[in-house]
Amino acid sequence: MALVMIAPMPSVSRLQQSQSIRSIRTRYLAATAMIAGGVVLATAVRAVDDATLHIEHVAGEGWSASDVSVEMGLPKDNALARARIGRLHVPALSQTFSDVRIDCPALELRADVIACSKARVVAELASLGKQSLEARLIYGRADGSLNVAFQGLRVGEGRVAIQGALRDSGWNAQVRLQRVPIDALMKLAMSFKAPLPAVSATGLADLTVTARGVETNISAAKVEGAIVDLTANNESGSLASDKLSLQVQAELRSLARQWQFDVAVQSSQGQAFAQPIFVDLGVHAISLRAQGKLVDGKSVTLDRFVLDHADVARASGRGRLQLDQEQPVRDLELDLTALKFPGAYESYLQPLLIDTNFKSLQTAGSLGGTMSIAEGQPQRIDLRFDDVTVDDGVGNLNLSALNGDWHWLDEPSQAGGDDDDAPPARNMQVQQSQLKWQGGSLLGLALGPSELDFSTQGRQFRLMEPARIPVLDGAIDLETFRVRNAGLPSVAFLVDATLQPISVQQLCKAFGWPEFGGTVGGVISKLRMREGVVTLGTTLRAQVFDGDVTISDLRLEQPFGQWPRFYSSIALDSLDLEPMTSAFSFGRITGRLSGAINGLQLFNWTPVAFDARLYTPADDRSRHRISQRAVENIGSIGGGGAGVTAALSGGVMRFFDDFNYDRLGISCRLQNEVCVMDGVGPAQNGNYYLVKGKGLPRIDVIGSSRRVDWPRLVQQLLAVTESGGPVVR
Repeated sequence: MALVMIAPMPSVSRLQQSQSIRSIRTRYLAATAMIAGGVVLATAVRAVDDATLHIEHVAGEGWSASDVSVEMGLPKDNALARARIGRLHVPALSQTFSDVRIDCPALELRADVIACSKARVVAELASLGKQSLEARLIYGRADGSLNVAFQGLRVGEGRVAIQGALRDSGWNAQVRLQRVPIDALMKLAMSFKAPLPAVSATGLADLTVTARGVETNISAAKVEGAIVDLTANNESGSLASDKLSLQVQAELRSLARQWQFDVAVQSSQGQAFAQPIFVDLGVHAISLRAQGKLVDGKSVTLDRFVLDHADVARASGRGRLQLDQEQPVRDLELDLTALKFPGAYESYLQPLLIDTNFKSLQTAGSLGGTMSIAEGQPQRIDLRFDDVTVDDGVGNLNLSALNGDWHWLDEPSQAGGDDDDAPPARNMQVQQSQLKWQGGSLLGLALGPSELDFSTQGRQFRLMEPARIPVLDGAIDLETFRVRNAGLPSVAFLVDATLQPISVQQLCKAFGWPEFGGTVGGVISKLRMREGVVTLGTTLRAQVFDGDVTISDLRLEQPFGQWPRFYSSIALDSLDLEPMTSAFSFGRITGRLSGAINGLQLFNWTPVAFDARLYTPADDRSRHRISQRAVENIGSIGGGGAGVTAALSGGVMRFFDDFNYDRLGISCRLQNEVCVMDGVGPAQNGNYYLVKGKGLPRIDVIGSSRRVDWPRLVQQLLAVTESGGPVVR
């Protein structure tokens, strides 16, 4: 037996040291020890039976080892070798291996190679515990190549196999993961200080990863396999998955400062959530393929992508993403083959509408078309609607069989600038759009079949042809409808239309109001909005209760703001009181009523000022009768309710259901939440008549309160119309 000891090297030249270190650091440590011992024994001491080689310390770029010993026995054909490394440190992996042992029962020593085909490697790794691996090591004596293979690496309950080859021209490797738990894999990656997203995850990985490169650089890689039952979430809950399974194929190639990629992902099992989008892959399987390149880790160029989301969407295109931008999609050319409903609504739209009145829409039909984005800004949209149906189930929004084409172009329109009355420009580049539907409803109003021909360019909308929209038993005839600066504080619009008579009874029924007769119709001319103010250039007229209602001086400020203000004046001409009082449960009154509400001001849709006067017309020759209930309700408004009730409850008055009257009326001038009251004429003691009686039995209703708190008066009016009225016995 011979013992060969290698102590620290004596002083040598700097060139010799550099050459020695360069040679050592290009090989794996375990193979280096075995090869060094084999070479020494094969060439220098071939006559001895066994030997022990000890290296106190050896280091290379990216690794260091200490307390290395190799024991070798030399039988006739093959050598028996055992190596032990007390401590192996790899800073790049943030790992230290301790007590590494390599047993080679038959070390092949040939002229061309030194190899061990059935080595056993035992090592202690902090993140994985003690490992016992089968290994195959081959060293090429002529070219210095090294081939290794390890089997049996345990990661959780899974297994990992590794193969690799190292040559002067570079290296290649293959790693195969078999049912490796995702959480254990993430724990291992964290111990290697690999960058990982802040998520917790469980599941299994069945993957094969092959790669090649030079020194510490990867030049190409390929990934194939599956992720099974992936259940993951981040701390905030904005990303999550449940039992998600993915089939993955990916090829990567490094060129200069960029990565070229070709990635394909398929899934038909599990669920995924990326706030607010939720997809159930078991219901709608998905397939995605993308080819492109990643530059400097920030810019992603998609040369081509194809999406197939079963019964939801099919699309393809190309684009560019800048990951460090607030709006990362910088360029996009999208060809939307089909966006299918209801799948598209349930998968993409419903999560965005969950806090709105459109969270439970019933949808059908499909969309198709193209879209382009340049430098983060939409440039063009062309959509085709095929029998699209949208129904919220309560009549607020319902369109059936919506068909046609919508075209939008981002170039600003040259049609008249800020002039709403300008005709359409002859050089508009956008194609004219057309949408038509078979029916539906809006805000409870039934809509008939309609067709709109229009153009949209930039932030502008323009109706190109007159259109009729049937509404209930009437219609709206649109002559002009233009919008500019849509979506901006400076939004403006102009509408010219004719409202064909619509039944007031049907309107009331649609809005859930007390039903009464009459019609609403007229000309709506120059209804426009400019600088946040809506005005009407004409007078609105309605025929209700067999009389006329006229609305003039209409003005609405900040219509889309938090505190809208509304102004107008309203005139009433000879309304029939009998159907009106019956409709509002006020108590029966016959006769006619005229009057005006001048200077009406609403703040946030609540009255804050007006000057109102309602009265019996002087030329009214109809029958004037008023019921007990109406008498008491009017008395309560003027502050004389107690006296009226007493009068009706005592004497002969209690035997009459209604009474004659000469005239009635009331006036209120509202300012600073105080209503200054008056009636149809003065009464004794500074009071005023609300109802002036006539004939027998006669009853007068006299008001005594000149200044009435407006909020309290509103509550009294609401109580009057909602109560069943007094019962006089």
